[in-house]
Amino acid sequence: MGIRYLLIASVLVACANDPEYVKCGATDTMDVCMIDSANATGSGSAASAKGSLHVPVMPPDMDLMKITTDLQATMPADVMVPIYRLDQYDLSVEWTVKNLDDKDGQFKLALNGANEVFAWDPSLIVPADDEAPPTPSLAGDIPTDIPAMGQVDGVFREDQLVEAAIDLDQISRANINPFAATLIINKNDPSFQPLSVQLPPPAGSNMPPMQTPTGSAVPRAAFRQFVRIDLALKTLGPHLTVEYALRVRPHVAKVIHDMGMDAPAAEIHIYDPPTYMPGPAP
Repeated sequence: MGIRYLLIASVLVACANDPEYVKCGATDTMDVCMIDSANATGSGSAASAKGSLHVPVMPPDMDLMKITTDLQATMPADVMVPIYRLDQYDLSVEWTVKNLDDKDGQFKLALNGANEVFAWDPSLIVPADDEAPPTPSLAGDIPTDIPAMGQVDGVFREDQLVEAAIDLDQISRANINPFAATLIINKNDPSFQPLSVQLPPPAGSNMPPMQTPTGSAVPRAAFRQFVRIDLALKTLGPHLTVEYALRVRPHVAKVIHDMGMDAPAAEIHIYDPPTYMPGPAP
């Protein structure tokens, strides 16, 4: 299995344990399967080299739109059902980091991404003050040692991607603090409750006002799934590269294109939504 491939498990012709391998295509120039630390931007520990892969979702046809409309009819009026939902497909990311130098090093590989409404890029979110911790990534970002001229293999598992997708939905749709969303295990939650917008502390205080529940709880059937996966390679040491592959395991037909990013441009839907910018964290 080549690491430079996008894995698509076709529900029409194959079972989930017999995936189809599709090359990472050139439909969108943002999509790459390799990141080089030599291309890092930023300074110090915040410097990173980034890469992305879009999930090859198909434009919604009449059948998918009817399913979405029918599901919307079962929801509270203030809960919006997304087109691409958590129950439609699972994702995982396999990766290999290689050390091209003859000295030991250390790296962090962070995973973020986008659903159809918002993206999450913690590098664009400035901490509230100099003492505040950096804004968290949705997964990974763990210091990992790598030997000279060696390599480290790993995977962001399906359950980790489920957790990350839910965290992004909670942060962007429910105003849940990014630290709370990423530190609490949410992957099995049946719903989440939107909260009021986080406001800064009033004058003369270090404590922000308490957030309060607002609107209806969002049921799991309306959770947003990723439509793009973003990786960031961080290192202060040797010259590193990371090759990675996205694995897509569909559970329904006519949502994931079986040609992956090699599909004709008119047959896949490329989402690059705005980055969500939360209010100041406590």
